Amino acid sequence: MICRRLKYSLVPNAEKKLDFSSVLIVFAVVTLTYICFIYYFNVIPGNKTVWKKTEVLRRKFVLNGSLNDLIKFKLFGADESMGEVHPVNRVAIVMVVTNDTKPENYDIAIQTVRCYCKIHNYEFVLAVDTDFKCAHKDKFFRRHCVSAKILPLFDAILFLDADIGVVNPKRKIEEFLDDGIDVTFYDRFYNWEIMAGSYIARNTQYAIDLLNEFADYEYKLPNSFHGTDNGALHIFLAEKLFPQASANTKVCKKAYNNSKNFDDLFTYESCIRAIFGVSTDFGKVRIMKKGTGWAKDGWLTSMMWHPELDFMFHGWKTNQLRETPNVKLEPSQMGRDFWYNPLSGPIDLQKCSPQNSTWSYDSRLRGDKNEILKSLRMFEENVAFQQVLSYIRMMGLLFQ
Repeated sequence: MICRRLKYSLVPNAEKKLDFSSVLIVFAVVTLTYICFIYYFNVIPGNKTVWKKTEVLRRKFVLNGSLNDLIKFKLFGADESMGEVHPVNRVAIVMVVTNDTKPENYDIAIQTVRCYCKIHNYEFVLAVDTDFKCAHKDKFFRRHCVSAKILPLFDAILFLDADIGVVNPKRKIEEFLDDGIDVTFYDRFYNWEIMAGSYIARNTQYAIDLLNEFADYEYKLPNSFHGTDNGALHIFLAEKLFPQASANTKVCKKAYNNSKNFDDLFTYESCIRAIFGVSTDFGKVRIMKKGTGWAKDGWLTSMMWHPELDFMFHGWKTNQLRETPNVKLEPSQMGRDFWYNPLSGPIDLQKCSPQNSTWSYDSRLRGDKNEILKSLRMFEENVAFQQVLSYIRMMGLLFQ
């Protein structure tokens, strides 16, 4: 690193000979010092100093600090009519990224998923959306089109956002595969949204059609603050699953059309959730209640977890990783823009196998089951109250 190699000497009596060359030397030294400061501390002098050292943490948790051994997934020669495709593997975990995605920003999450797949003999698919014939302009809708094209190759897939990582590799995807259910979503914990960034789909025509129809909802988006695929998922499912409730859906859709910000969007979603009620199964679609799905946001419990409660955590963006504080943590809510790694070191993919599912954890983040449940229950009650308050806003949203 240039900071470490920088050498300079003091010329005798130089202070008496202030010439142009001296000015250049001083300027060069000051400039190099400034650059070194920014490089090492990851902060610009003059701003509030934050000792991030994100890259140091990244290297600590990522084997070889690289994902260079990944081969991107592509359906070679695939077209719109793939014909009969026979699944070659039973279950796959699928992540869909764009050409602009920087994999190193998700490498810790991805490495845990890769190891998890090796332990349970699942396939891991990292697909680039432009390698598929999906004409959608919005990348968030396009990824569901890609997912629909990959699904016929497997018996079932677990679709994940790239920032979802595995914390407990002893859990299995089969826990969430029930006969008669073709597509499974889950509720976000911190509000009343259905999560669009992760779902489980079986290789059935119903599931393939649902994913394609969901992707195509891009072409039905209102000219409003629509929340892209996560906002659209609610009206899409309501229209598909409750054709008999078209009058109710029409009211919610009007609110959706008038949405101007997140508060409006959440109000429209609370209207949709009133149609769904408290049920979880709707024909071939299941929407799992808070805390019963396979993933949740780690910030809800300050990244504290318990093997009887947790499987995966959402929000593992590597540039937001912070050093775990060396103090006693409580399973309470913390900031959403950073996280701590529950693992104590990097994943060694060479050691990941069905015979070795033991990971090394940071003991500071291993929480008490009852304390975690108590904290989540209090948070859930508050969310329920906020949902009612949001629904009350419907009148103002409808008559704008």
